[in-house]
Amino acid sequence: MNRLLRRALLGVVIGALIYLAAVLYVDVNATAAALADFRWSAVGLALLLSSLNYLLRFWKWELCLGWLGIREPGPGNAPGLTLGRSLLIYLAGLSMSVTPGKVGEVLRSLLLKQSDGVDFSRTAPIVVADRLTDLIALVVLSLVGIAEFEEFQDYLPVILITLLLVVAGVIVLGSPRLCHGLLRLLARIPGVDRLAAKAEALVDASARVLQLRALVLLSLLSIVGWGLECVGYWLVLRGFAGADASLSLAVFLWSTTTIIGALSFLPGGLGATEGSLAVLVARLATGVTQAIAVASTLLIRICTLWFGEVVGGLALAWLLHRYGGGDGTERPEALPS
Repeated sequence: MNRLLRRALLGVVIGALIYLAAVLYVDVNATAAALADFRWSAVGLALLLSSLNYLLRFWKWELCLGWLGIREPGPGNAPGLTLGRSLLIYLAGLSMSVTPGKVGEVLRSLLLKQSDGVDFSRTAPIVVADRLTDLIALVVLSLVGIAEFEEFQDYLPVILITLLLVVAGVIVLGSPRLCHGLLRLLARIPGVDRLAAKAEALVDASARVLQLRALVLLSLLSIVGWGLECVGYWLVLRGFAGADASLSLAVFLWSTTTIIGALSFLPGGLGATEGSLAVLVARLATGVTQAIAVASTLLIRICTLWFGEVVGGLALAWLLHRYGGGDGTERPEALPS
């Protein structure tokens, strides 16, 4: 089996074990009872909202490709890259969501290099821009809840730390003069000079996708996308009999616990996001028992993280089947157009 698929499956196994432990901790019977009267149509709606979120995220990917001139005729570009192939490459990257900080999604850059010969360093910064604008969106959504509920202000330091990290990342990666200066210093270190030279293109590409106009547009798309997932979580919560939570509470809970998961730098935030979400929703929402808290957390993570893993795994398997032979050889002519 291909190494990439093995890594994706490993993340699925780890997640399944964590979820099984959570269910056993609460009580299997209690969880089953909570699900007995659950309105399963909420899961369908949550999956639909997650799908819309992925389409918005694909739009971000396409915008970045345009700003980097990837489809323009010229050396090192991919003028033959079609929208369909780009979508498949984007979706395949979702299979690497269960990696620390989702950095494994640079798989898209590897696939694009393999399919169209685009240098990895030119498109890898798209993942950085995606992560930074996601954090901006989550901070904005979290602040909405903090502004409405005074009891949430205890979580303000977490939000501020996240914001400071984002600002620092934008300043450093979005300033070519600063980055090139740092690279010149690194180039003086024996053994690092080659790496520093290769990073030149990465710095230039980062600056282009982290310009103010680009950041604003990408952040707005992220706010809408993450907002859709917040609505999905709210619908799942409301699907349990007796559970009552406002949309603003759901927005705060989903965005803040997602930030906690991101700052933990655990693969996909596994454990950190689920644990904090289950504890907070049981404490803050009306009519949410511990069993409902665990069940709702597992369901929304299945509708978001694991749904993306399944879609990404299928896209990756299809690309590898059509593009890379089982013996590791490349077959570019077989890549779908």
